[in-house]
Amino acid sequence: MNRMLGCFLAGLLAVSASLAAPVEYYALELKGGSRVFSLDVPLRKGRVLLFHRYPDGTYMSLQATEVERVTAQEAEPPTSDEKLAPGETLYVGNAVEGPSYEMPEYQAPATEGYPGYVDPGYGYSGYYWGGGGGYFPPPRPPLPPPPSRIGPNGFPILAPPGTPGSAPPRIGPNGYPILAPPAPVAVPRKR
Repeated sequence: MNRMLGCFLAGLLAVSASLAAPVEYYALELKGGSRVFSLDVPLRKGRVLLFHRYPDGTYMSLQATEVERVTAQEAEPPTSDEKLAPGETLYVGNAVEGPSYEMPEYQAPATEGYPGYVDPGYGYSGYYWGGGGGYFPPPRPPLPPPPSRIGPNGFPILAPPGTPGSAPPRIGPNGYPILAPPAPVAVPRKR
């Protein structure tokens, strides 16, 4: 009886010690410098590493060639509480600029002056060649709006009207589009 009680207490002590052990986290350092945190030891199965992602515990896999090294961590990894609200925009920036790039301040476009003409750089300055004369052309009526690029079914029109691809192909009885024209039907001659 004492032996059974001793085994039971030893088992209870072992279980409590394993529950009180600190939880280990693992950092998977990927190519490119990013890090992914894991709740358990990543397990290699063929060409992939399988692990439970920190903090949500989602079962994930990564190609083993993408992982440079796996390190154990005693402390809990930092969490990012920055979440975007629906419709909120996050400016990532140009990848060439680097992390120390400061955005220039926004400058509104100038609305003063004569907005009807812009010099294209070919020597014509709004008058005649060479910039002489005092003739201002009369104002032109506004151009009509361009045709809509949205088709009658609500999808965008990718090709101009009249060109191949401007009309959707007909759908055959099997549910696939008919890409070739129908074969000519032989009509018997009258005698």
